[in-house]
Amino acid sequence: MKTVAKKVNLPLFEDPAFVASQKPIKDAPKKPSIDAARARLGGRIEEIDAAPGGFAPGVVVTFASSAASSIRLPGVVVFASKTEVHVLLDGVRLRRFPPSDVRIHEGGDVTIELELEKIAGDARLFGQLVEGQAVRYADEAGGLVNGKVVEKCRWGALVLRDDGAVVAVGFRKLWPAPSGGAA
Repeated sequence: MKTVAKKVNLPLFEDPAFVASQKPIKDAPKKPSIDAARARLGGRIEEIDAAPGGFAPGVVVTFASSAASSIRLPGVVVFASKTEVHVLLDGVRLRRFPPSDVRIHEGGDVTIELELEKIAGDARLFGQLVEGQAVRYADEAGGLVNGKVVEKCRWGALVLRDDGAVVAVGFRKLWPAPSGGAA
């Protein structure tokens, strides 16, 4: 019997034909869309999203720690509508409640920490912003960038920068521009 040698191509060097047939082609990274940015900020605030009495952004509220508990915990309203109140607990965690489960904090035995007071101040300032208003925001490097609110969302805003780019900015990094400055 005669042995027949079989030629085998080993991928010693990245042969483009081999690589193309073996590895899935990765799509180029997609640019973030306005819709994705809007979703990250909780969605656009609509006119029908009027808050029930007293639940404006920045109001300190309390809520029951569990359904069966009488212990109340503090938080800050960042958005409220007729059907739900979005309460920021500590700068990271957000909970949604029906308005009936949340009470406006009026002192008493619930202590409000300094960090929560700072969040409340930022939320009150954000609550006063309107679409079209000149603003400043803190970028990733810590610098202040001028822009204009294009769309106000539940937890921040879409801001048009001077260079024409639209960026999503959370409410804690967004302030009105000084009245004398142009944005």
